Amino acid sequence: MKLTSIFSVSPGDVLSQTIIDAKGNILLREGVVLTQKYINKLIDLGILYVYIKDKNLSDIPGQDLHFLEIKTQAVKALNKVYSRVHNVSNGDFKETLKTINELVEYLIDNKEVNFMYLTELKTYDNYTFVHSLNSCVVSLFLGVQMAYSKAMLIDLGAGTLLHDIGKMKIPQSILNKNGKLTEEEYDVMKTHPEIGYEMIKSMNSINERGKSIVLEHHERYDGKGYPYGLKGNEISKYARIACVSDVYDALISDRIYRRAFPPNEAYEFILASSGTFFDPEIVDLFRNHFCVYPLGIEVKLSNGCHAYVIGQNKGFPDRPRVRIFKNEEGKEIEPYDINLVEKINVCIENIIF
Repeated sequence: MKLTSIFSVSPGDVLSQTIIDAKGNILLREGVVLTQKYINKLIDLGILYVYIKDKNLSDIPGQDLHFLEIKTQAVKALNKVYSRVHNVSNGDFKETLKTINELVEYLIDNKEVNFMYLTELKTYDNYTFVHSLNSCVVSLFLGVQMAYSKAMLIDLGAGTLLHDIGKMKIPQSILNKNGKLTEEEYDVMKTHPEIGYEMIKSMNSINERGKSIVLEHHERYDGKGYPYGLKGNEISKYARIACVSDVYDALISDRIYRRAFPPNEAYEFILASSGTFFDPEIVDLFRNHFCVYPLGIEVKLSNGCHAYVIGQNKGFPDRPRVRIFKNEEGKEIEPYDINLVEKINVCIENIIF
């Protein structure tokens, strides 16, 4: 599977990653042959990058269908909770907790799942739900690496999945503004953690560990966040994990007002913000398990060759295994693989979309 710009896709290319809508329904399923009509629809939906099949990457595994089904059900359950934004109850959240439990069990059983497979593609209309899901799954992945118990992981997942529920009471004119918010608009936006906490504080199906994420996910490790300006260990550990997941997924997402950051730039931002925005311990964990370059992405190497990323090296996120398919002159060659951990005189110069 190859990650490519939607503008480089041609009719006849075959989709390699299923795309879901805001209600958890499948828009296009993995394996569908793309037509110009489908391509235009994806562009209209704001999907600028897709995975397609490529003969040079036929051995790279696609989505785990069981994991996809769990995540699809999570989006459906979350949509149901958000649709009752003015009267969220324990009963509404029961289905969501069931799905979180399934996510936790999957990630416990698949500790070494590639980071790339954790997140789903977003459209303009499903951003809130899929961003919440992606943040939840990345937080759970980090929690599993920290050897959290199942009960702790369920609390972490529940809080992260609902972390932005307060935004449902923020005016759409502010949420979807195509440009920088005014100071007054930003002040309104900054109320969403407290609004969200008020919405769920009486729900006994989520304990205080989970609720702390909703209230504190915009606090900063250096004390310059909101709503309370908490610092360091004053912020719950759960919220400190969710903060990293939330910011990372937001950075790699296309928004109405800006394009997505390339994965390597989002990675560098997280690392550079250790001790200011983020807890250094969580950043270290993120660095050790994160994949800077997603599987299937085309890169240009320092020796002039073009290659696809085909595997990761734990502890060396910026030196993956790659498959070279073009020489330094830009001519297609018989593909061969190298490991950049072993080829220390070769590095990735930039990503090719």
